[in-house]
Amino acid sequence: MSQINRRQFLVLSGSSLLATQFTMLGASNEKESIQAEVCVYGANASGIMAAVSAAREGASVVIIEPSRWLGGMTGGGLMHIDWGREQAVGGSARPILKCDYNDAQYRQAFAALLKEHSIPVIYEHRVASVQREGTVIRSITLDFAPPDKMGCPAADAKTRAARRVSAKVFIDCSYEGDLMARAGVAYTFGRESREAYGESLAGAQASMSVYDIDPYVKPGDSKSGLLPMLQDVQMQPEGGADKLTMGYGFRWKMLEEGDRLPLNPPDDYDPRTFEMYRRGFQNKAKIDYGRRMRKLGVFEGCGGRIHSVGAGNLARALLAPTNYGSNAGYPDGDYATRARIWKGEQNFMAGMTQFLRTDPSVPAKLKELALKIGFQPGVFDDTGGWPHQLYVREARRMKSAYVVTQKDMAGETNPNDSIGLASYGVDEWPYATHVVNGKVALQGGFFSMLYLEEAHKGIYKIPYRAITPKQDECTNLFVPVCVSASHIAMTSIRMEPVWMILGESAGVAAAMAVKDKLPVQKVNCAGLRQKLLNLNQRLERPV
Repeated sequence: MSQINRRQFLVLSGSSLLATQFTMLGASNEKESIQAEVCVYGANASGIMAAVSAAREGASVVIIEPSRWLGGMTGGGLMHIDWGREQAVGGSARPILKCDYNDAQYRQAFAALLKEHSIPVIYEHRVASVQREGTVIRSITLDFAPPDKMGCPAADAKTRAARRVSAKVFIDCSYEGDLMARAGVAYTFGRESREAYGESLAGAQASMSVYDIDPYVKPGDSKSGLLPMLQDVQMQPEGGADKLTMGYGFRWKMLEEGDRLPLNPPDDYDPRTFEMYRRGFQNKAKIDYGRRMRKLGVFEGCGGRIHSVGAGNLARALLAPTNYGSNAGYPDGDYATRARIWKGEQNFMAGMTQFLRTDPSVPAKLKELALKIGFQPGVFDDTGGWPHQLYVREARRMKSAYVVTQKDMAGETNPNDSIGLASYGVDEWPYATHVVNGKVALQGGFFSMLYLEEAHKGIYKIPYRAITPKQDECTNLFVPVCVSASHIAMTSIRMEPVWMILGESAGVAAAMAVKDKLPVQKVNCAGLRQKLLNLNQRLERPV
């Protein structure tokens, strides 16, 4: 078995990290079996913070990353990093985010951190199974599954059971919580009811907006079926629970002049896919925004407001919000389902751009803009300009001894085991594009800085118990991204600075658990607190 030690260095090629091959002389099965004290699953920003902080505490660390890239969304397309309240952000995240890097610079900074601490990364491998003894994870088995040329994850593995990683403590920093789920730890996804945790904002909502567009293949005939991109879902009454997940998308980087990488239509482009939008343009569809009063979507072009949309954020403001509901199967889906959804998002963007360029119904200003745009070079060149990370706003959520809820956000709680702060408002995106009374509607989605005028300015604590499973389920796992929280709380927690903070705290605690040979639930919180304060982590709300 190959033992990872602190003297190993990452292989660098320019600013990109290549997949590290572990070739320890004299080791048996050296390409199949890896051993470290701490294994971090996911090399997004949270995972890198977790790995670096564990290494700083003296633990040997290895990172598993299913893609070929570092940083996740921090380096994968975010136009800027949402801090929430700046006074809530501390630790190692603060100086990194203060640099306000572009995507490539974030990836380079993360690569430099890993090189500095001699932390190896196994790229293009994803968890297939988890081997446990009682409540202890002994190892994880990985499939080799390289993404395609556009960064989309593979539906099927190229080599099954390609590697096995053994560790004393595991940290699942993935956006999806795949290691957590395979370890048998309790989790949920979707929206809880208002009654579940006594949250006034929880559950199904009124439509965010309703468009005066006939949703049926044959106008007026519900028996003819729904137009493409509409979801056949029955909505719960307001406040009811469901398994819908707020919309995903990509954060594209585009230009409308100068050197551009081409944005070509998909091979199977079919203009009939966009009939819903054609009808909206043709009819100059009126919009009822309802009580949410949030204005999103391609239909803004129907109302003559397209002049306010620049090329730099074309996809975000115009295109990404229009495919809601297609990702409902993603959080708990298998790898093939996820690959289909991911590729569907890419095809939607490419197909919609072609539709805007060519369809007679498209307003002239929007068509002119669509004809100009191309991908910005120098950002995602190795994928032809396509972002390598789908913006998974929320997937699974662990169910642990402490569930962060709206009550925490409102300042009604004061947990004594804080490991970091969060401060963003409730930030939801619509959950489905569906039919209401014979018209096209967006289900839910709103933004509220509801608590920012309170004394604590919307800043609240994330307790240690929220990143550790229940002790009778697993004793050597941390989950700092798919943290134990209600859906409403997760709409606020889900910001990259928060996940970086929680990752760093998890890494320190993991090293302590290894050193003291303790279940993660028994780590000395007073000692952890002091170590976090020494890292300039902010643990208390302002008064």
